[in-house]
Amino acid sequence: MDNIKGISILEANILLIVWDKEKTTNREVHEVFLKEELKEKDSSLTPYTTIMSTMNSLARKNILKINKSQKTYIYSVGLSRKELTKSIIKAIAEKLL
Repeated sequence: MDNIKGISILEANILLIVWDKEKTTNREVHEVFLKEELKEKDSSLTPYTTIMSTMNSLARKNILKINKSQKTYIYSVGLSRKELTKSIIKAIAEKLL
C-alpha cells in the first residue's frame, strides 16, 4: 500500500465502478464507461484495451485483486476507499514536508 503516490482520473473512475459492483470484469467496467460516454455527445470513447491495462495496473499496485481461476478474470477491491485515501494523503504530506 505504501507505493501508492496518487491515482489518475481514469483509475479513480474505474475504482468507483469496482467499489460499487464489488466483483466485476474488464468488459463490465468498459460497458459502464461506454454508457456514460455515449450520454455525452462531445466525449470520445475509451478503448477496451485502455480499461484492461489500467485495471491490470491497479492490480499490480494491489488496489484491485484479480481472480484468475476462470477464463474471464474477476476483479475485486484490494483497498477500501479509506485505505486508499490514507495512502494518497500520506504520500502528499511526505512530499510537502
